Amino acid sequence: MLGDLERYIALCAGARPRAEMTIAETRAAMRGARRFQGAVAQDLVVEEASANGVPVRLYGELSPGSLLYFHGGRFLSGDLDTHDLFCREVALLSGCGVCAVDYRLAPEHPFPAAFDDGLAAAGWLAERVEWMAVGGDSAGGALAAGLAISGSAPPLSWQMLFYPMLDATSRQAVPAGPWPNAEDMQRGWAAYADQQRTDPRVSPLLADDFGSFPPTYLVTAEVDPLREENLAFADKLRLAGVALEHHDYAGMVHGFALMTGEFTQAREAVASAAAALQVAFAGR
Repeated sequence: MLGDLERYIALCAGARPRAEMTIAETRAAMRGARRFQGAVAQDLVVEEASANGVPVRLYGELSPGSLLYFHGGRFLSGDLDTHDLFCREVALLSGCGVCAVDYRLAPEHPFPAAFDDGLAAAGWLAERVEWMAVGGDSAGGALAAGLAISGSAPPLSWQMLFYPMLDATSRQAVPAGPWPNAEDMQRGWAAYADQQRTDPRVSPLLADDFGSFPPTYLVTAEVDPLREENLAFADKLRLAGVALEHHDYAGMVHGFALMTGEFTQAREAVASAAAALQVAFAGR
């Protein structure tokens, strides 16, 4: 019987590497990857809104607490729809409102566009809730952690990061396969912030003061070009005395948490993160 990873590789047989795709093809591929997501059975109130001019999607009741969430996609792709089922499930399982941010994408809108959108959305949400957490996956994780370390965002009580892009100067590699590789990550960094790679708002791993980060829930994946920088981030948080809950998923690829229809560990990762969010909010 095939394991999750082997079955995923078989499902993606013949797929072109993301780094060889055009920007339009990359965006289409990410939208197409929704076929790997599992259905969310329960109903949830979902609304569209404008957060200081930035489009957001609101899941559940925001007050008194909410998670400000940034989708992944290497700054080049992804949108509210690619992460819709993920955000729905987090909101349902945690009982905490989720505000998903439709930030501007590179290369049309390089740094600091996405960061500024996140900052604007954070300011809008802070006026509506008593307790705010921040989260994101991949590039969205970079935006979440960048906000947390920037010193310009409203108070953030907790952060949830799934395999975040944390170091634009890193050039790590993983075995070739139907997943984002180091070359694809570098394409994203170049499009988003090629001349600002060492800015901590771009590369949170390069921050001077790790004690400024809020308590952190970190998810890492074994088959991921970002794994080493994620582990280095975890080490720096521990050394700074930041409360850290770290879950490393063996055999999983970058982006696996969205693939709840295919990976048992994806379902476990989302459920675990939602439970941790619930605990963090309850203990505010």
